[in-house]
Amino acid sequence: MKKISMLALCAILPICSAMAGNNMKNTVHQGAPVYWSVTEVVDMPDNTPVVLLGRITKNMGNEMFVFEDASGTIMLEIDEEDWNGNTVRVDDVVTVYGHVDKKGNITEIEVDSIVK
Repeated sequence: MKKISMLALCAILPICSAMAGNNMKNTVHQGAPVYWSVTEVVDMPDNTPVVLLGRITKNMGNEMFVFEDASGTIMLEIDEEDWNGNTVRVDDVVTVYGHVDKKGNITEIEVDSIVK
């Protein structure tokens, strides 16, 4: 019985590893960012680093902004220092570098930096 269990485990581990690898893109590939979509980000674990490409569509106040790409919308938390001197207007295309921030059932992005 132990041999069967060990054989099953040995067969399953490589499959699980491959599946986990497919879920986690690198955030940079050969010097260029690999972008995630909003729909992909929503299902990611807390603190996962992400790069998004899209538009800020609304300022909600208190450092909260609505971000949109072709797949949907998500809230961004952008601290004053994370703007890096950029002036971004509604509907400007931006690259957002940050990480997933889970708050109960709500997923937001805590922005580390933003580039216009």
